[in-house]
Amino acid sequence: MNKKRIIALFAAVLLPLSLMGQDDKVFRVGIDASVDCFDFSGTSGGDRILIRPSFGIGARARLGGYDQWLNLVCGVRYIYGPRLSGFQVPILLNVNLLKGRKVSGYLGGGYEFDFIGTYWGCMKAQVGLAGKHMDFRVFYKPYQGDLGAGFTYYF
Repeated sequence: MNKKRIIALFAAVLLPLSLMGQDDKVFRVGIDASVDCFDFSGTSGGDRILIRPSFGIGARARLGGYDQWLNLVCGVRYIYGPRLSGFQVPILLNVNLLKGRKVSGYLGGGYEFDFIGTYWGCMKAQVGLAGKHMDFRVFYKPYQGDLGAGFTYYF
């Protein structure tokens, strides 16, 4: 792993930690972990579904509370695995369709820009549960044929 990747990884982890004392309801920053698991694209020959995980870690920012109708989410993550390795920048809009007192269920979508070199990014659809300090989601990227999951802890 080269020095630039190590520095970027530390920046992605330390930036949210420096904002731990925030108590703003509209804007939150957090640390994110995700995995792109399944390959539905059939690029490896045949129509098989392959499990070839790529793991990601990064930082995310959410504009809008879990109890509001819309949330804008953006961030940066470093992903590493047999199929994908490099930096990605997701920009997503979530619509909270099921709102509870402590958690909301949402449907969202957007675009994930990519600096891997194999492509420039792709559309991303997701469904998940969000609370004041957490966000769990399952996502699908049609261009790559990826199905994955992610978790964000907001400070």
